[in-house]
Amino acid sequence: MKQNQVQVIVVSFTGTLAAISIGYLGVQFFGKNTMYMIATGMFGLGTGGCIGQILVEKRQQRVVQTQPKQR
Repeated sequence: MKQNQVQVIVVSFTGTLAAISIGYLGVQFFGKNTMYMIATGMFGLGTGGCIGQILVEKRQQRVVQTQPKQR
């Protein structure tokens, strides 16, 4: 395995464990329904950000213009 792949795996694994820990502690502290609302809001923000990036990329591709040849 390459060095970069190992780093990605370690960071992903650590992030997953942190998310599970934060979720568990959040449920204990805030309650199940509040954590469902927070998770839904985060999912919505992630989806909106992804769609926003796609729209920006499409707009940037359309801006390319060619000028007619001058004689």
